[in-house]
Amino acid sequence: MNIAHHVASLTSIPFLTPPTGGETVVLTEHQRVELLRIGLRVRLPARMTIYRAGSRAQWVFAVAEGVVKSYRDLRNGKRDIAAFLFPRDLIGLSEKGHYVNTVQAVTPVTLYRFPLEDLTALLKRDGEMQFVFLVKVTDALRRSQRRTILVNRRDAVGRVAMFLMFIMNNLGRGGTDAHRVPLPMTRSDIAGFAGLTLESVSRASAELERRGLVKFEGRQSARILDLPRLVRLATAV
Repeated sequence: MNIAHHVASLTSIPFLTPPTGGETVVLTEHQRVELLRIGLRVRLPARMTIYRAGSRAQWVFAVAEGVVKSYRDLRNGKRDIAAFLFPRDLIGLSEKGHYVNTVQAVTPVTLYRFPLEDLTALLKRDGEMQFVFLVKVTDALRRSQRRTILVNRRDAVGRVAMFLMFIMNNLGRGGTDAHRVPLPMTRSDIAGFAGLTLESVSRASAELERRGLVKFEGRQSARILDLPRLVRLATAV
């Protein structure tokens, strides 16, 4: 397996229109070699905790394969899912030397683990790589803003529709079935991300099926039956 290929997949949507017309900012070969020099490739099983909120930040991680979730357990007993992270995403950004959220593998995952001090030194030396990481952080900020819009919607059906579009945009590309959306997370995770109860997610899912927009195939996937109408519902905010 070409390890450099996975590090090369650290890409993101730029916030300026690139002169080449491409959609991603990609690490150069030299930058990939530099990251490989300080990084360690690790494989973890599903449901493995990668780090916990409040623990000392020692590493930054790049997701090569699989899905992870970032969450916080609230005092009222509820779990707030702050984000789902996918291949090409970064995790492990900290505040005052400690991780802000707990991060756990949703599926089996392959990660690259970079010592925080070594990565900091590398970024200070390489302005172009620093820019790539800035673009990644900007991408994460955009996702956070979209999630804020999602949880502020009044209709549970619209929230679940937005969630399906979010997953489709991040996991549904490149598969053999363009209309199938994988759902590796639990319904409880979806509820925690969308700010809904488990019962509300179930009712909203049933309503999407009743409208002929989506067909849920068990707990692990959904088939989009009417994409234009689903997009209109998801964007009706």
